Amino acid sequence: MDNKFITIVAHTLKVDPKTLNENSTADVTPGWDSLMHWVVISELEDIYEVEFTMDEATSFKNLGDIYTTLMKKLS
Repeated sequence: MDNKFITIVAHTLKVDPKTLNENSTADVTPGWDSLMHWVVISELEDIYEVEFTMDEATSFKNLGDIYTTLMKKLS
């Protein structure tokens, strides 16, 4: 995962970027609840100018899943 992605997610969740990695989930990341999940998705969509489907957004298990799907949309 690249620094820009981590920085966006960390800023949105108000956590230290060093605490995030591809295996980070809502279960282990402070402040990442169901509402914040949608805020993160929205921020990423706005900044990267992509759109996640509802199925994609609800199936993400961790940051790695989000990043992988994002990169596919950008390629």
